[in-house]
Amino acid sequence: MGVAVGIDLGTTFSAVAVIDPESKLPKIIRNTEDEKITPSVIHFAKDGIKFGIEAKEAFSNGESGCAAFFKRNMGLHQTYITINEKTYTAEELSGMLLKHIKEDSEKVLDTTIDEAVITVPAYFYSKEREATMEAARFADLKVRKIINEPTAAVIAYGLNHWRTNANILVYDLGGGTFDVTLVRMDENEVLRTISTTGNRFLGGSDWDKRIEKIIIQKLLEETQFDTTESERFSELIKGAAENCKIQLSQKPTAQFSLSIPDYGYVNIEISRQEFDSATIDLIDQTGILCNKVLDEAGVTWKDISDILLVGGSTRMIQVKEYLFNLSKKQPISHVNPDEAVAIGAAVQTVLSDANCVLLKMPDKKGGADSRNKLIKKVEPAKKLSSSAISKIALHEVTTHSMGIIAVNETGTEYINELIIPANHQIPTRSARSFKFFTSSCEENELEIYVLQGDGKPLDCIIPYKYVVTGIKHDQSGETIIRIQYSYDQNGIIHVQARQGNTDLDLPIRKEPVPEDMSAYGKPIEKKTINNLEKLNVVMAIDVSGSMDGSPMAQAQAAMCNFVQNMNFNYTQVGVVAVSDESSIVGKLSKNASSCIHSINSIKCGQTGYGNGAHPFDTIKQMLSNVKGKSVAIILADGVWYNTDKAIAAAKQCNECGIETFAVGFGSVNKEFLDAISSTTENALLVSQSELTQTFGKIAQTLNTQETKGSTRYNEHSDTEVWDID
Repeated sequence: MGVAVGIDLGTTFSAVAVIDPESKLPKIIRNTEDEKITPSVIHFAKDGIKFGIEAKEAFSNGESGCAAFFKRNMGLHQTYITINEKTYTAEELSGMLLKHIKEDSEKVLDTTIDEAVITVPAYFYSKEREATMEAARFADLKVRKIINEPTAAVIAYGLNHWRTNANILVYDLGGGTFDVTLVRMDENEVLRTISTTGNRFLGGSDWDKRIEKIIIQKLLEETQFDTTESERFSELIKGAAENCKIQLSQKPTAQFSLSIPDYGYVNIEISRQEFDSATIDLIDQTGILCNKVLDEAGVTWKDISDILLVGGSTRMIQVKEYLFNLSKKQPISHVNPDEAVAIGAAVQTVLSDANCVLLKMPDKKGGADSRNKLIKKVEPAKKLSSSAISKIALHEVTTHSMGIIAVNETGTEYINELIIPANHQIPTRSARSFKFFTSSCEENELEIYVLQGDGKPLDCIIPYKYVVTGIKHDQSGETIIRIQYSYDQNGIIHVQARQGNTDLDLPIRKEPVPEDMSAYGKPIEKKTINNLEKLNVVMAIDVSGSMDGSPMAQAQAAMCNFVQNMNFNYTQVGVVAVSDESSIVGKLSKNASSCIHSINSIKCGQTGYGNGAHPFDTIKQMLSNVKGKSVAIILADGVWYNTDKAIAAAKQCNECGIETFAVGFGSVNKEFLDAISSTTENALLVSQSELTQTFGKIAQTLNTQETKGSTRYNEHSDTEVWDID
């Protein structure tokens, strides 16, 4: 049986740790090069794929075929590098690196590695976390859990410096990412994340790039040689910049030499003052995020017990000086920034998983009450025993709020309707109810755009699009869809949906997020909503003697089916009977049941058994003072007696803006139907058995014209909690 390890899959370096079977304490596993850390670099050399120091040296020397810093592109699933016409994504490269360090550690341990706890930056979104899981699968590695790097570092710190009631600010500046997290050490070895934020595109490599600019400018001034035009020199300068940064972390100046064609060797010197001036905006970005975390937690710098430095880039003297000026506290370096994260992950391999927390209502962070809970007397530091280590309870939080694109109550704009707030304990789940407009004439599908962030829809990350299917049509045209979001213990999003009060999940599929989402940043056109609220339909049925028996029953069934297909939030329907006279059977109504009752009350011959009248004057009267689109549907089983008068009246209806459909069967002819319809396409000669299908198609046409899009609106309703066993 194999072992479980903790893996720090870093941007610049990676490390692996394991719980020692004898001491029960975590320890770093040295690789086969007898190093505690492995460069996160892959070199596709001519004689094979290289990892470790050899790959790092190739990268520093500017050799081609090197892949580094690919962690920043996790979750994008885009080509990161192309080697010999073969493309590799960041996920594939991370999988290759994981597989290498797994196999390397197995050689050292002389046993197999079955599972791992893998760390990620706290500010990683769900897609990046999923991508990390994907990379692990590529490496044939089962992931027991994904935890945040700052939390893992605090675990490592707490092994020898546990201070109950301590509020620890973890400042994690790695090679490619930055996170700042407030973690609290509670009683009984409970480690609780309070607030976290970060920037996945801010890290030590950005400081390197500033040094690169300094080097390029100095070389250009002295030699007039533009190194940016040479790929080889660009790679050499990258390596030189990283080396300069390391030197400046130890002494006031950094020096190196470079051979320039037709010039010879050039000595370059960079002072710490030059370096600090060129990167002040970068360090300021970290300070802004630090203050954001404190504000969200409702505390000040005075309330912070310790500032813990994590990540190799915190070795820069600039970091310590900046944080001291900001907090008036000396940052602590009690953990090795290159090893602490892996150590903490190893401890997590023996810890139990947290229970899911049902979110009853959004947490309100900050304020005096929140601060009072965090400000208690800090107990003296202690070293945890191996038994205490195995009992550490880890409570992490949601890094990002999670919402859905919805329509505001006035129907004028798209909003971010939050379902789970940021900094709420995970794993967690919460559900909200939304109004959804349905139609029986087309498949009802609800598009869900998941948002991560607190701002407007387009200011947030949109990691996923889900499409909910299987929604049943409601006769009123409106139903309630309950959407549940959940963050699992790995910080990965899951989405479920249910209709009404049912306890069955609706089918749901994931689709790519469209490239163009700009429509969700624009106002919703008022005319669309106004049109949706105004569709007026009058159905006129021939009740002459020839309709007796089966024809009447079939016609009534078809008309009732039409009513059931319409959305009565935006439609009103009236009913007319015509033969020797024309009479209103049912006034315009938005009540589907009332309309159906009117239809079923119709009797053959109730206005006479002949066909001397027409319905168009009655229809015109019913629709003369209504707003919106007006439609008349005429059902006849023969040609009426006063044909010319009927056709003229139909034309007058059309001139008043009333669209007419003529449905005929029996002895009626197509020429007559064409004459009383507003268009030849609206003249439908069918068999008696086709009446229901025909009325359904008319309903579908009207729904498509007037309500297409309304079924796509997610109009927010009341908040509710959806507890699932």
